[in-house]
Amino acid sequence: MGSKGFQGSGARRFKSSTRSKSASTTRNSWNHSNLWNQTSGTNWNPWNLWNPVLIVALFALTLNAQSAKRVTIDDLMSLRTINDVKISPAGDQIAYTVSTPSVVRNAHEPALYVIPTTGGAPKQLAESYRIFTPALPAPRVRWRPDGSISVLVAEKTGPQVLSIKPDNTAAQIVTSAPLGVSGYEWSPDGKYLAFITRDAGPATPPIANKVGANPPATRLWLQPINPAGAARAITPAGQYVDSFAWSPDSKEIAYSWAPVVGFLAPYQTKIFAVSADSGAVRPIIDRAGMNVSPQFSPDGRKISFISTNERTGIIAPRGLAIADASAKNGNIRPYPMNGAWIAEILWQPDSQAVYVTMNEGTFATGAHMFEMPVVKVTLADGKAARLGEERATLQYNMSLSRDGRTLAYREVGARDMGDLVVMDVASKKTRQLTTINPELKQFALGELKAVSWKSFDGMEIWGLLLTPPGYEGQSKIPLLVYCHGGPIGGVTLGIFPQFMHVPGQIDPYPTEAFASAGFAVLFPMPRGGSGYGEAGHRMIINDWGGPDYKDIMAGVDHLIARGIADENRLGVMGASYGGYMTNWIVTQTSRFKAATAGASIADLNDLYYLTDGGDLMAEYYKLPWENPEGYARSSPITHAAKVTTPILISHGDRDPRVPLATAQKFFRRLQALGKTAEMDIYPGGGHVFYPPQQEKAVMTRNFEWMLRFIHP
Repeated sequence: MGSKGFQGSGARRFKSSTRSKSASTTRNSWNHSNLWNQTSGTNWNPWNLWNPVLIVALFALTLNAQSAKRVTIDDLMSLRTINDVKISPAGDQIAYTVSTPSVVRNAHEPALYVIPTTGGAPKQLAESYRIFTPALPAPRVRWRPDGSISVLVAEKTGPQVLSIKPDNTAAQIVTSAPLGVSGYEWSPDGKYLAFITRDAGPATPPIANKVGANPPATRLWLQPINPAGAARAITPAGQYVDSFAWSPDSKEIAYSWAPVVGFLAPYQTKIFAVSADSGAVRPIIDRAGMNVSPQFSPDGRKISFISTNERTGIIAPRGLAIADASAKNGNIRPYPMNGAWIAEILWQPDSQAVYVTMNEGTFATGAHMFEMPVVKVTLADGKAARLGEERATLQYNMSLSRDGRTLAYREVGARDMGDLVVMDVASKKTRQLTTINPELKQFALGELKAVSWKSFDGMEIWGLLLTPPGYEGQSKIPLLVYCHGGPIGGVTLGIFPQFMHVPGQIDPYPTEAFASAGFAVLFPMPRGGSGYGEAGHRMIINDWGGPDYKDIMAGVDHLIARGIADENRLGVMGASYGGYMTNWIVTQTSRFKAATAGASIADLNDLYYLTDGGDLMAEYYKLPWENPEGYARSSPITHAAKVTTPILISHGDRDPRVPLATAQKFFRRLQALGKTAEMDIYPGGGHVFYPPQQEKAVMTRNFEWMLRFIHP
């Protein structure tokens, strides 16, 4: 797959070997870290998306006449993602958004739909508006108490709340926040809209920016709707509001806030309640650690939230906690759930149980650690059990009808991008309502399955193995090792196993295209990441690249011993901590014929001194001057002279998490040592790449690099 379509606007490219040849990528001024300035582009025009039902019909007519085709990067760049789901209070309709990447327009183009819960043809709404959908947050689809649907749309001043009826009439922009809205909720009685927006900065930009100074606050505002009135701020300027929820009687709003911003701000959050009428504030959860995402129970007596239970370190699980809503720190009870990191919480109507989903620190173990099910937690006895059938799926964006009888969510299987599913909670029966990517049925997809092996110390390590379409295990094939991000991270099922919770094309490695080209791909889950509880996270303290490296290499040896992997055709790749691990691996062994590292770490000191998350390094390694030997020992740059593997390094020049400098330093040293290395810098690129032109460019570059040195 070539990249000629991106010539003339390429990333800055550097190389250090006469064997290397250049290939063009793309430039784009999009800044992933600046959420507030991404919604007023002047090049956008309204678009029309295909009706999903018509797509299904067209493919049904042609599938029988076509043979299954291998997957290309172009195919991956055309796949759509459901990125928000909300069932109506009555449980009869579901509103959802579908995001479609457009390389031509360099945007993820979302559309809002509504569909009956019983199934049928979806109806597209608000076609003339641009639904707001960066990678995060989701468009925040909501149902108003009057039966209308609301969603964030991109306006000149930033994202604003659009209200529209399910019959596609009465469209109205409800908010006019000067810097846009990042989150909102309707009061249950329909009288108010509460939303979060950032305060305006100084009218004249300062000559110098003070390092460490907080930006203008993100505050909670209240806008009267019935009757209409002017919005007013109801939280102080010194509180940076993170999330909030209305009480069932519409009298209070519980909100989480931190006194600072930045990577570790969530670990300084408290939960207060503010009166909608008087503005009086009272504390509900006032203690150390993370305390976010409050939700009142339906009876108003309890409050659920995500908490590290007074621990301030990033390794601490972000677990479920329940407390009394009427008192400060009243009867707080944690629900450990095997160290699972909670993403969403929904209350059962009787206030006796909650439903939760996870995003890291998996609920299940062993072969099930790659799944993300909806879990029901009974408050009285703390029992946590999977809701529904034991099947290999991921479940995101859950939404419950008012009576608690119907649950709607996005469900992802091992070989798809996810579709809208409804469950009858009583019977646990489910129904799939959409087929968002019917073209997947015509592709010859590889097989993705869980595998395990014994590591150097006898610990059982798990991973996912993707094999080429039709592969039956009777010959050795090239193997690519895909190291996940983190360290506390992991992989799941799906077409993009590291990014199924968001538009998957932010994955820089087109693993399904690699499988179609004849590669096997191993996604190892070594200790230090998800799947082994907090104890597993702590096994790599002061030892990145130690036992986790050995876990990965044991997995490679296992696949070689099974006759699957060809030991002479091995490649390694990964981004973020996966980029660190890729850099580390090529300094420790010459077994790999090619490597590509994205957002990669070479000098651990740089993570402390040059990023917004430096305290993370102190948790793993203490402070640099307290443990200089550990920092040096675990830094790939220390061992650069040992590299023999050709390596491609990719980095965004606006990455707030991993500094560009650390990748440049590694490349410069490899260059000076005469190693085969190339480096691409993507202008405007963040820690992940979200503009489709960048997504396609980096996928293509990584794909071509591997094929250049490893022949399927």
